[in-house]
Amino acid sequence: MNDGNDGNDLAAGPGPSRRAVLSGGAAVLAALGAGALAPGPARAAQRLPAAGSAAATGASASVSANGTYTVTTTSPAFTFTGTVGAAATNIGASTAGSDAVGAYHEIDFKYTAGGYARTASIRTYDSLPVVLFGTTYVDNSDNVSPYYAFPAFTQRPSLTYSETFSADAPFGPYVFNTTGDPGFSPYLAFDAAGAYLISPASHFDTGVLKTINGAFSSVLSDGITSIPAGLSYGTALVYGAGPAAVFSQWGSALTGWSGKERPAQSATTILAKLGYWTDHVYGYYYYSSELPGVLQQVRTHWESLGLPMGYLQLDSWWYPKGPDASWTDSSDGIYLYEADTTLFPNGLGAFQASVGVPLVTHARWIDSSSPYRQEYAMSGNVVIDPAYWNNRMNYLAENGVVTYEQDWLGANAQPAFNLTDRGAFLGNMASACSANKLDIQYCMPLPRDYLQSSLYGAVTNIRVSNDGFDRTEWDDFLYGSHLAASVGLWPWADVTTSAMTSCLVLQVLSAGPVGVGDEIGTENVGNLQRVAMADGTIVKPDTPIVPTNATYLSDAAGTGRAMIATTTSTHGSMTAGYVFAYSRSSTASAAASFVPSDLGVTGTAYVYNYFANTGTVVSATAAHNIEAQYDGVYLIVVPVGASGIGFLGDPGKWASLGSQRISSLSDNGTLQSTVTFASGDGPVSLHGYSPKPVTATATGGSITGNTYSTSTQRFTIVLAPGSTSTASVAISA
Repeated sequence: MNDGNDGNDLAAGPGPSRRAVLSGGAAVLAALGAGALAPGPARAAQRLPAAGSAAATGASASVSANGTYTVTTTSPAFTFTGTVGAAATNIGASTAGSDAVGAYHEIDFKYTAGGYARTASIRTYDSLPVVLFGTTYVDNSDNVSPYYAFPAFTQRPSLTYSETFSADAPFGPYVFNTTGDPGFSPYLAFDAAGAYLISPASHFDTGVLKTINGAFSSVLSDGITSIPAGLSYGTALVYGAGPAAVFSQWGSALTGWSGKERPAQSATTILAKLGYWTDHVYGYYYYSSELPGVLQQVRTHWESLGLPMGYLQLDSWWYPKGPDASWTDSSDGIYLYEADTTLFPNGLGAFQASVGVPLVTHARWIDSSSPYRQEYAMSGNVVIDPAYWNNRMNYLAENGVVTYEQDWLGANAQPAFNLTDRGAFLGNMASACSANKLDIQYCMPLPRDYLQSSLYGAVTNIRVSNDGFDRTEWDDFLYGSHLAASVGLWPWADVTTSAMTSCLVLQVLSAGPVGVGDEIGTENVGNLQRVAMADGTIVKPDTPIVPTNATYLSDAAGTGRAMIATTTSTHGSMTAGYVFAYSRSSTASAAASFVPSDLGVTGTAYVYNYFANTGTVVSATAAHNIEAQYDGVYLIVVPVGASGIGFLGDPGKWASLGSQRISSLSDNGTLQSTVTFASGDGPVSLHGYSPKPVTATATGGSITGNTYSTSTQRFTIVLAPGSTSTASVAISA
């Protein structure tokens, strides 16, 4: 594949100084501490003349004078061998240290590549299945010696399957068992014996994985012609029992090295609240001639139905575009990034005040006719000048906007391909948003944008599938969600309608944004009430729903079996699981199975089919078989605790044990639950399995109903709120 300029033939505009190269591209490695890649005199006394080794609990590394190196792991038992293609000198002894990821041992050495000096290091973590390879370019270098890449693995575990993400395609769709080079994508290898993942650990915008002379290598793209002295490039290797563990550990390492604080599931308005969207496909009023007044009608109509709207998204129609500076232009780029005066004669802030909810605003690329091209430093079709970002994000914040959505990242919104400009574009955007208390959504991202987001605290969520969330997008959504969740992002599926029940369930189970774009009068009120509490707060699981390890294996093998995806809500020592499974065939159901203990549910479990309203008691360690339809089956799996009760939480919410509703849960013979009420909430039903009728008492609220079915062995308790926002309930069989 072409790993050069990613199809961008755009001339580079003014860029940041070389300081930005090191602080943006190499921020991950710089965070490891001084001397991590270029050992100083204090470590010279520890050097050995010929070979060294770094030992850790799970891995060990060694370097030989001929330039070969080996990393061996114990669980799983893997061996990785490579060479720099030249002699290694000044090989250091194993040195202990620690960084934000954990305690480690490291060895370092020097070598010369094509006449240019480099230093290198291998860092193995003492109690984590993580290895960090680092190269620092000592000299100003031409990028003409890829055969001296580090790392370049001549031997690595031969696992049956692989997964990459389309390096040059918007949203980075997953690909199993690719025969081409991964390019700008992480590389996951896996089978039943274990898994490992290799990716850049810095310079995500220019680092590629490719085969060079038969060696699987991590290098700066050959589209980069020269490399400044002092640049440090890192590569991560993570290994483990399967895709789930490896993705999780890999993403934690990236955000640990960068210092990014991973956002909580309800950290910002777009994450916490149910929204209304005017986006393409299922946003009914996308580029409607009735805009923006119809949105005030939507808001009033929702209020009349008692529906909570937490925010309103304005898609690309809201600003003037193209050479005619027209809001109706749906093809061209931004002319001015401000509210179109024909739509908003009183300004954006006045409109926001009239609807009474915060705004999320969309952005494209900069049009060739825009005056911004003369006012600000540009690169390709985007602005890299911090003055632009500070000015425009301040404008948004002053006019009631809480989230900035950068679209077209994988297409028109591209800078020139070099060491600085993508980092300047995304970095200055993130800095300005942080300063103005806005968070960022990436849309149409490339795989490198997922990784780049690990540098920016302002980036909280990302679109993971194509326009319009419907049944055709489910596979891409779930696998894309796994990549997003790994690097600390909450996945956004894209707008759906409230009548598309299964799609709305999956949005909730994503633990990320949830939004619909219904035409006035077509709302499914019951479905929207199952999403959120009366104040718009989404009741959601703890983590995004992603495919199981078993699904990875069956999909990579091409079996055509059912998709099984899971997520959980955990309260102390008690974990509840949510399972969504579906057949890949529109004409036939498919057998599927899962083991409750794989979700963290222990002992005896109760499996509840939400839409069939049926349930059964099973062993948590035994496979539970289900029949999955094309449109999906949704199950809630809970432990049967010491009380003999399997507590299912609030049946009025799809994520019935989400922490927004059930804030605590324990069972020491009596089941104890704390229930949270939002302003405007009425009585809440609580249900569950019990082999006999239950008694219930409440503190901070009152029990107004208690029924039991001997045929289903399920109880329903009605809890009315008291004078505070929480109530405690004790339930005994």
